[in-house]
Amino acid sequence: MAVVSCRENRNENFYSGADEKNREIDYARGFEVEQGNNYRLLRVFDPWQGASNLTFQYVLVDHDIDLPENLPEGILVRTPVNSVICLSTTHIAMLDFIDETMKICAVAGSRYIFNEKLGKLAAEGKLPDIGYDMNLDYEKIIQLKPDVIFAYGVGAEANSYISRLQNLGIKVVILGEYLELSPLAQAEWVRFISHFFNRQELAEARFRMVNDEYNRLADLTRNITDRPVVMTGLPWRDSWFVPGGNSLFARLVSDAGGRYLWENKPGRENFPVSLEMVFTEASAADLWINTGSAMSMKDIGNTDSRLTAIPPFRNSSVYNNNARLNGSGGNDYWESGIVNPHLVLKDLINIIHPGLLDCRHLSYYRKL
Repeated sequence: MAVVSCRENRNENFYSGADEKNREIDYARGFEVEQGNNYRLLRVFDPWQGASNLTFQYVLVDHDIDLPENLPEGILVRTPVNSVICLSTTHIAMLDFIDETMKICAVAGSRYIFNEKLGKLAAEGKLPDIGYDMNLDYEKIIQLKPDVIFAYGVGAEANSYISRLQNLGIKVVILGEYLELSPLAQAEWVRFISHFFNRQELAEARFRMVNDEYNRLADLTRNITDRPVVMTGLPWRDSWFVPGGNSLFARLVSDAGGRYLWENKPGRENFPVSLEMVFTEASAADLWINTGSAMSMKDIGNTDSRLTAIPPFRNSSVYNNNARLNGSGGNDYWESGIVNPHLVLKDLINIIHPGLLDCRHLSYYRKL
């Protein structure tokens, strides 16, 4: 069973007794790693929205050594693991980042996988699909006997399927990368997942390259005073949900040299804005980015004809993050884009400040 414990007053420097030299994390706040004597202790904190004072612990010991005495509490995992199930395409991208996708024995939502190699295996029936959340195929999971399942939770209901899997003897490792407040913090979860495959050195080297390139790009826009205003989203059932001013999207826009239209709204979660308010505030927008399911300008107009009067629409300054889709609508922005924040940032700089970079190629975005 996972160890879930209460924490009080965990501040930025909390490390539960681990020596600071063992702390290998630069940005992420959702996990920690402590190097013990012939084991590694991984902690995951509050891994879903609304969680408070929850800690999940995983104790990793190499296969080729005897179990050390007096191990700390937590789910014991022998490493490197040889078979895993991924419940999120984000986790697939992390494994691809460290060359370990062939350890994946099953997935959730196979038709949405963008990864070409795994998508081909799924299409050939060689990569089982075990369903989603409350509709997991537990019988198939038991038959596959994975070493671990990499899971996630949107809310506390995740406890239900996690507990059921654990009661069946399945080891569940929950990740919370989507809750991080910066693109590099989100990408840094590759360091966490690499421990299960003993791929820490590879993850470190590749993450350093991503980190250095992201910061190099962000430095190019740091002192820019002309910061175009960026709006985002598309209406859904008479509501328009937009990310808060502390969200990942807001951070990306800022690092790309833009000013997010709703930057003064607190929080990271999406919040609803009335259409009337959007039409009023959008008059200040220069660019419109991340337009939901829209594949064309016509799609936007068909959603609500009033949207065609918004300045970015009139000026043909509308971009969406759906340049890389598979045949079922699986979007690589939400897969490999998570571990390539430098490429996402490069796209946004080219959109917000065209001409600043030598290369104008867009990886994840396209102009509608």
